[in-house]
Amino acid sequence: MIRLMAPFTPFITEMMYQNLYQSIDSSMIKGASDSIHYMMLPNYDPKMVDQEIERRVSVMQAVIETGRVLRDRNTLPIKYPLKEVVLVDADPATLTDAQSLESYIVSELNVKKLTVSSDKQKYDVKLTARPNHMILGKRLKKDFKPVSAAIAKLTDDELTEMKESGKREILGHTIGFDELHVGYEVKSESGSYAAASMHNVLVLLDLTTDQEMMDEGLAREVINRIQKLRKKAKLVPTDKISIFYEIDSKKKDNEDMSRAVRNYQDFIETGVKSPFSGEPAHENVIISEEVEVKGCKFQLILCGDVKKSSSGPVTQWPQGRPTGKYFTVTHNSISREILLQPNGHQLTVMRLQNEVKAMFGLFGRTVILNFNGSALKCTTRDLTYLDGGTVTVISA
Repeated sequence: MIRLMAPFTPFITEMMYQNLYQSIDSSMIKGASDSIHYMMLPNYDPKMVDQEIERRVSVMQAVIETGRVLRDRNTLPIKYPLKEVVLVDADPATLTDAQSLESYIVSELNVKKLTVSSDKQKYDVKLTARPNHMILGKRLKKDFKPVSAAIAKLTDDELTEMKESGKREILGHTIGFDELHVGYEVKSESGSYAAASMHNVLVLLDLTTDQEMMDEGLAREVINRIQKLRKKAKLVPTDKISIFYEIDSKKKDNEDMSRAVRNYQDFIETGVKSPFSGEPAHENVIISEEVEVKGCKFQLILCGDVKKSSSGPVTQWPQGRPTGKYFTVTHNSISREILLQPNGHQLTVMRLQNEVKAMFGLFGRTVILNFNGSALKCTTRDLTYLDGGTVTVISA
């Protein structure tokens, strides 16, 4: 896999390869070399192609793409959840393929469930057609108007037959199916559906929304604003922060947002992987900005999470020194002791960098760790040689 990825992501694949090369017996790596970029790409083996998986994924992609088109046509952003997506197909194999990858379809389209059916009449789905004025108008000239009226009167069965044959005789003229603008009309009483057909699949999307779904959509919008603010502050996903918000709940326009952030607080915290609270923000503010979601303006504040749990590698020692292996990190005359094996787990350079950023408030900045005049490398796995020593932190 990393040999295939190497031409496109050269640096991360080199790091992955070096970690594997040092961690396992090199004889297990076919054609092992000093660098991933010295190795040739693997030869294509047609026997490794699983036709069944490819067929299933093809159906899944068709359903997802058609569902996204329906969302765009009805101005429903993917952030807002919907009740149901329906796949209608006469082929049982296609329906089974879609069901086997239901979790992916539901996740990508942000719907609550996938329904499959071979009965188009159940949802009262009918083909509709109108002429392509650009093509037929030029070809039919004065006969265009009566032919257009005849096309508009074609039934679902007639259009289905025309779709299969590719053409139809209408008032003495041969009209190709590709010369029509074809759509689907849904008259189901069980929901407000929109329909579209692409890649030989017919997909229906239930456009019915309720307050709970709208609130979840607002919560997703809040997550989006937080992620944009993190990017603006040049934070990385591993930077530990706490997020605070200030909403004037007394304003009528803010009622929906206040309810959404209150009811979906856990959902937002899971999405941003950080604490999210409406309490007053503490000190160490990284960035504060007014944002707007659906007409509601409120304040988002990102603060550095300076609190450390007892289970972390950073520990304050009011008296004496820690038991076990440790080393000292210093930055701008401030020193901290760090355990080499917190909770029995070996400390890595990457985790050390994240802890140092949180300790000294170096959010969004490049950190270099120097020991005895040399920078620590991310590929270094054994840090026991730091025991009793001092690491100097340089930030840029």
